[in-house]
Amino acid sequence: MNNENQTKHLLAGYVGVKFRAIRLPGELPPEVADLYLLFKRTGDRLKAHHMTPANAGNLSIRHDDGFLISASGSNLGCLEKNELPLVQHCDVEAERVSYQGPVKPSSESIMHWLIYQNRPEARAIIHAHDEFAARPELLSGQVEESEREEPYGTIELARMAIATFQRAERIIVLKNHGYVAIGSDLDGTCDLVVDTHLRLLGRELRRGV
Repeated sequence: MNNENQTKHLLAGYVGVKFRAIRLPGELPPEVADLYLLFKRTGDRLKAHHMTPANAGNLSIRHDDGFLISASGSNLGCLEKNELPLVQHCDVEAERVSYQGPVKPSSESIMHWLIYQNRPEARAIIHAHDEFAARPELLSGQVEESEREEPYGTIELARMAIATFQRAERIIVLKNHGYVAIGSDLDGTCDLVVDTHLRLLGRELRRGV
């Protein structure tokens, strides 16, 4: 099926971004068209493992002093070409995100900004939802989980991610929000997410024996 013709869905309770979004003048860099194929490939891989429910999750890569990120309300399993805004700056305390592009950036843009600020080696971030990541009994000894749940799109959730990454090198679970993984590129970061998903799936299958 053509990517643009697939039906998109929003999760229950989703009300859009919670920050003030400021659209900057100017066109997106021409290389965004090529980078779209990388984002789509990553979304398709996550979809194959049932980790792209409706508009849950987001992807980003560093670009100059900012980052390209999937758009607010986009479905990673059928990401479209116009759904890659460029975040140029985030004012965390003012909850303000400045971006270029035709659509607003992901509701978790502030989280991505803070992770890039705190983990300078990170070049890519994947936030993906997985039913097994919501099972604490499967996570024990496998993946660090945040101490508590915070509402999506909030500074509290972003700061909880930073705190949890202090106990982990490349991948964490935000309680009831799914994985957040960092890496040098999207392909390798997706490998980490998929490998973690399969490891938790294996634990679940062994529990059922």
